[in-house]
Amino acid sequence: MTSSAHVLWLVIAGAAGVLCRAGVSTLVGRLGGDGFPWAVTIVNVTGSFAFAAIAAATPIRFLPTGFEKILLVGLLGGFTTFSSFSYETVRLLQAGHTSTAVGFIAANNLGGLLAVWLGLTVFASRAA
Repeated sequence: MTSSAHVLWLVIAGAAGVLCRAGVSTLVGRLGGDGFPWAVTIVNVTGSFAFAAIAAATPIRFLPTGFEKILLVGLLGGFTTFSSFSYETVRLLQAGHTSTAVGFIAANNLGGLLAVWLGLTVFASRAA
């Protein structure tokens, strides 16, 4: 793949990731309230799982060479950003919702770690 084609695919994948994130935010916003930031949590945990699944699938050549970077950097980079996590945490703390902020931190960090472990476990076992 040429470098200009690679950049184009990164842009397309990034745009797709942004649209997916907006879709999750819209859907969760319609289903939930303004209390706990579920949309960011869902995006971070599912993004962590997807990252691990793609990373684990790469050594078995499930994806064409170079395509994993388009998915990891483009698609998932557009889908999940840690800056949203930081912003929501500070917003909760500034509003005096300390226990919700602590729960938010725990859900994102522990959920992300568990999702990575699960993704590696499930998909790495298929490579063996």
